[in-house]
Amino acid sequence: MKKIIICSLLAMSILSCKNTENEKKAEIATETKKDSIVEEKMTITQISDTLKKSDYSKEFAKYSDEIINKISENMTYVLTKEETARANDEEYLKEITSFKDNIISLYWETCGTGGCVQHQKLQIKNNDLIDLGNGYEKLTESESKKLDSEIKSKIKNYSYISGRNENEISITKNGNYLIGIRGLTDEDGEATGGTIEISYETKDLKTYIPSTLKITKIN
Repeated sequence: MKKIIICSLLAMSILSCKNTENEKKAEIATETKKDSIVEEKMTITQISDTLKKSDYSKEFAKYSDEIINKISENMTYVLTKEETARANDEEYLKEITSFKDNIISLYWETCGTGGCVQHQKLQIKNNDLIDLGNGYEKLTESESKKLDSEIKSKIKNYSYISGRNENEISITKNGNYLIGIRGLTDEDGEATGGTIEISYETKDLKTYIPSTLKITKIN
């Protein structure tokens, strides 16, 4: 009788050990599987569905699927394996920071520092989508140089336009774009975003209207 009990206990102990070992193996296999999962690129349809369920669902409800699909095409960015030090290129979704007056503001980062912050504006107009970029970057090279010269004539120690700020873009009553940007002086640190406030109007984003240019030094 004692032998039977001892054998039974021994068998139960062995079975318990095997179950524990199997559970550990299952856990390890699960963890390995999770680590090895590589998300597939999101389709336009998947992104569109995500936008419709986002915090801006009420805003997106006003527009057709065609427009939302066009927006979705602008919603992703890719970090290369060289940028991430990972095995493959990786795709991410941009973040919507505001959706006002038919203008969507997008934000994303390509690395962990302030210099890697990116901003983009999308305008919905006449059932079409216009990429406004960050506004200032759409100026032609000659117009950009002319603007720099104008700023320099009023702010002697002006250095350059800041790339870290989210530029302001709005529509005026006459239909022009009003662009608000910041510039740095020789004394400003890049992280400050600059102490020069600059605004101008433009009809086509490529050229600015000189009479609308305003330049102010922040004390």
